[in-house]
Amino acid sequence: MRELTADAIFLSPHFDDVPLSCGGTVALFAASGRKPVILTLFGGEPSEPLSFFAQQQHRWRGMDDRTAVQLRREEERAAAAELGATAHWFDVPDAIYRDARYNSDDELFGPLHPDDLVLVDELLDLVEEVIRSHAESPAIFVPLAHGNHVDHQIARLLGTRLVERGFSVWAYEDQPYSAMPGSQAECCTIQRWTAGPPWLVFLSEELFQRRLRAISHYRSQIAFVFRDLGPFDRVLRSYTLEVGRGQLAERFWELQPLSTVERAPEQRRGELS
Repeated sequence: MRELTADAIFLSPHFDDVPLSCGGTVALFAASGRKPVILTLFGGEPSEPLSFFAQQQHRWRGMDDRTAVQLRREEERAAAAELGATAHWFDVPDAIYRDARYNSDDELFGPLHPDDLVLVDELLDLVEEVIRSHAESPAIFVPLAHGNHVDHQIARLLGTRLVERGFSVWAYEDQPYSAMPGSQAECCTIQRWTAGPPWLVFLSEELFQRRLRAISHYRSQIAFVFRDLGPFDRVLRSYTLEVGRGQLAERFWELQPLSTVERAPEQRRGELS
């Protein structure tokens, strides 16, 4: 899918992941007359009581426990509107809210909890229902799961299942994880999920600025997410220019079916450079 000839569904693990990672491409779809949708997989309200870890995540971001999800939904609507997209979400809760399955950063960025595997099938049914609502098969985008957050891993697994169902699925590079120092060390693991060379989407300065304006709506997240990296606009400009070798660009990788990934572990090296 190298031409913007179809509508697009950008699957986002959380509110903010798509504008952060590939907001310029979302805006390009909209500018081309297509109808991009940002669909957040884990946008549900938490059940009470919240775990200490979930409360801690709220405190670090200056959010109130009772209104955190509503605030994030409002931010998502504003960011999507900035890009010319429509924001939707499922009522599946974020990992930090799922029955205290993840109680530390090590667990949140580690292996999937066994009880979470069923979510792939549940989300597959929900996403296919959204796909069927389109007159023509839309382009589908999922995270590459750079950084290894469990919700991003689930979204990538969902992408491979969609490939097995006959859809063409492209993976975007998760920000800010891809821009972190040393992140290229993950390339060997990540590349086994993909096939062929990457697809580069080149952006005008105007499209890149729309991405930055969309990201600025996530006031509850940006300071915390980029706390060790510096100003988000500077970090993302540097990375986007690096991807495009001097031009502003966002990079996507075509996903393989899971069966192919399992048969060919970590064969290609260094291809993210």
